[in-house]
Amino acid sequence: MPHIVVDYSDNLTGLNAKQLLEEINTTLIETELFSPEDIKSRARKDDVFLIGLGLEQAYIHVKVYILSGRNAEQKQLMGDQLLAALSNKNYLQQEFNKEIQLCVELVDMPKEDYFKQVV
Repeated sequence: MPHIVVDYSDNLTGLNAKQLLEEINTTLIETELFSPEDIKSRARKDDVFLIGLGLEQAYIHVKVYILSGRNAEQKQLMGDQLLAALSNKNYLQQEFNKEIQLCVELVDMPKEDYFKQVV
């Protein structure tokens, strides 16, 4: 844990998804709340999307599934640092001239409902 799912609009031309995931993972490791080998992330490009009724914007939505037990201060730290990493836009390989909605969502998963085995 955690599991990270990144959804982004396909109009984000020049987005390097691998670099974006590396920046997210690095940010989470730097919080010292997780072990590197426990972080699993993936990115999905949304080919069909609509913002409002056709606004000329893009989005990146980062959903972080974490096991229950983190306090509000730890969650605030995660959210703030992830949003700051997204705001740097280092993962964009070219200038992007539209507004980008950047979102981070933390989702608590009850520990008793999560099962894991490494074989």
